[in-house]
Amino acid sequence: MRKWLRIILIGGGIIIGLVLLLVLGLTWYIHANKATFLKQITSQLNGEINGTLTIADMDASLWRSFPHVSLGLQKVVLQDSGWQQHHHALVDVNYIFVRVNTLSLLRKHVEVSDISLNDGTIYLFTDSTGYSNTYVFQGKSSGKSGGTSKDANIQHLSLEKIHFFIENHQKQKLFHLDINHLAGHMQATDTALHFTMLSDMLAKDFAFNTTKGSYLKDKTLQLNLSLSFDKRTKVMTVPQQEIRINDRPVLIGGQFSFDRKPPAFHLKITAQQVLLKEAASWLSPNITAKLNNITLSKPLDAEADLQGHLKYRDTPRVVVTWKTNDNVLQTTMGEWTHCDFTGRFNNEVIPDRGHNDENSAVNIFGLRADVAGVTLKADTIRVVNLKQPLLHGHFQSQFMLADLNDPGGDIPLTFKGGSADADLYYTGPLLKDDNTPSSLEGLVHIQKGAFTYLPRNLSFQDCSATLRFTGKDLLLQNIRIQSGKSTLLMDGKIANLLNLYFTAPEKIDLDWNIRSPLVDLNEFKSFLGLRKKGKRPATAQQAKMSRVSKQLDAVLEASNARMEVKLDKVVFNHFTAQQVKASLALTQTDILLKQIALQHAGGNITLTGKVQQQGKNNTFQINTNINNVHIGQLFYAFDNFGMQALQSTNLRGIIAAKANIRGNILDDGTLAKRSLFGTINFNLKQGALVNFGPLEDIGNFVFRRRRLDSITFENLSNTFRVEGNKILIPAMRIASSAVNIDVDGVYGIDGGTNINLAIPLRNPARDSAITDPEEKRRRSKKGIVIRLHAAEGKDGKVKIKLGKGSKEGQEE
Repeated sequence: MRKWLRIILIGGGIIIGLVLLLVLGLTWYIHANKATFLKQITSQLNGEINGTLTIADMDASLWRSFPHVSLGLQKVVLQDSGWQQHHHALVDVNYIFVRVNTLSLLRKHVEVSDISLNDGTIYLFTDSTGYSNTYVFQGKSSGKSGGTSKDANIQHLSLEKIHFFIENHQKQKLFHLDINHLAGHMQATDTALHFTMLSDMLAKDFAFNTTKGSYLKDKTLQLNLSLSFDKRTKVMTVPQQEIRINDRPVLIGGQFSFDRKPPAFHLKITAQQVLLKEAASWLSPNITAKLNNITLSKPLDAEADLQGHLKYRDTPRVVVTWKTNDNVLQTTMGEWTHCDFTGRFNNEVIPDRGHNDENSAVNIFGLRADVAGVTLKADTIRVVNLKQPLLHGHFQSQFMLADLNDPGGDIPLTFKGGSADADLYYTGPLLKDDNTPSSLEGLVHIQKGAFTYLPRNLSFQDCSATLRFTGKDLLLQNIRIQSGKSTLLMDGKIANLLNLYFTAPEKIDLDWNIRSPLVDLNEFKSFLGLRKKGKRPATAQQAKMSRVSKQLDAVLEASNARMEVKLDKVVFNHFTAQQVKASLALTQTDILLKQIALQHAGGNITLTGKVQQQGKNNTFQINTNINNVHIGQLFYAFDNFGMQALQSTNLRGIIAAKANIRGNILDDGTLAKRSLFGTINFNLKQGALVNFGPLEDIGNFVFRRRRLDSITFENLSNTFRVEGNKILIPAMRIASSAVNIDVDGVYGIDGGTNINLAIPLRNPARDSAITDPEEKRRRSKKGIVIRLHAAEGKDGKVKIKLGKGSKEGQEE
């Protein structure tokens, strides 16, 4: 072995030996002076405290921080003088490791550089009177220390498995952090302090106001912070840097100014591509609950700017801005897709009015979204007073009507063509239980529309309209719709629509004015049947999306309409009328005919009544006055009122009548058999019976020389009673040009005819010169009177027989 190598080995061995001797010596020295070291550590770390500090034991570790020494303090408990009342020890830690300068130990003076606390609790407590257990650090008012001392220069602080509490009953604050790991390093210069911290912890409670709940509840925090403090300006600066909340990166930066009282701060927090639901969960429950009413499916970018002061009950000014592209927003009005917008939250709308919900606002700028297939734009949406939020918005949209169709929903309309242009200003509450009236102002223009109203299976085309919203009310202007042959020109008004649409649709009243050159009522027969229900959405998502359209179906079913109608011409089956004026009302179940006047068959008709919609069989009741109407045309218009023997071709003359009739009408517009009941009082002038079979049959018995195929009479009047399929005919005389006939009995509409006829043989022509009616009647009865009986035969045809029928037969 070479000499130099041997010298190195020998020297190294000597050094190692000396180190071992030093270790053994220091170990013995520490154990020998344990009491002294414990006293010095207590004195240096705490000074003279106003409480009780206990340390169960101490050991030394020369290898933990070689060449320095780490002292292990076991079961360290620090209690203030009020511990018996509140039972919260300021410090209760199983292990505290203190790194000290080795040479300072030889001088019997401990210089502490690093401190590590493991497995325990730090609890800063303040009661409702303002007393705090941190008063323990104020020390006792004693004289100067007997020995010399030197301030500790602690450069490193670490915490492991520490439960950290700040509980302040007076200021209603509670902070509870479960610190898994925290390592801090401080570097001091003449002008500044620089501190870095690396930590991993769980925020159990982070409540600035316990009445409003905790921020960051049960969220993991990973902090890698670096900050500096300028001793001259007393400003602490936090450069923008990343922290993690539940492993979500968030940038934070700002300043704290301690040169004023109370200290001011300004923080800026930025989160990129964070879900709104996730960010909302970081906030206090009262804020989270409001934000949870808004569901955005995709992340957004947000930036928060906070300025305030570190004082009791000071709420900082908060300005939050955000932006998102191609997002999906779930609202009470359905799903809004492809959302692009920017936003701004400000909790000080009016300067010097405080930072509170009442003085806060949310603004949405440049919104573009697709709502149920319709592209919606809004330059500005503003929500003010977040305690009772009110939304103001200017919305615009241009879309094809077919875009409103929702195959999976239950909208009562299916659009087949046309376009709409909307420009609306809306003001209304956001909370469901808020009864603040809503307001909608603006216009919707519809052009060349075509649609089918599904509950009535009615199709319309060539439609145009202007919907004018005036706040609470809706004005329907310049409406034109075409349905087959019918053209309707309409305008109307719905009062208080916005406030009743969802809450009380049965209270909605629609006032309609309707004009038309021609209406074919055959196209509207579906109104006689029950209104079909809308389809139920197939999925919960479709149900949510179709809330407005579903409510539209409910509104159309439950609302009422008052209609003033002026029609040049109306057609229904064989019925034709001109110059129709009507006042109608439509309820959920009834069609009320308040007053209808029309011209028909050379005369005029007025009527009132009601039709009750019950589906296939609809009851009606009508009171009508008929004046100067050609009876033949009247019978033709109403299909001979169901009679088989007496047809419109058999009748001539001008009739005036009053009728009070009730019955049933089927959903195809025809009368139900045996459903008519009521009375008909009539007067027929210039009447004639032409080719009337029963009279021709009478000619087979008598008056073969007189023409009974066409007889005329000046005046005929009576009151008939209608009972189902029977018309009860009181005794009456038919005084005609060819024969006089006294009639009474029952006419069966669909069978059961039983009529007695008394026919004087005297020729009426012989008495034509007599002007006194009574005298003419008396003379007509002179001579022979033939009695005939008109009854239905087995073949269903009415047969004329000699003789008088029985009373029982008349009631059959």
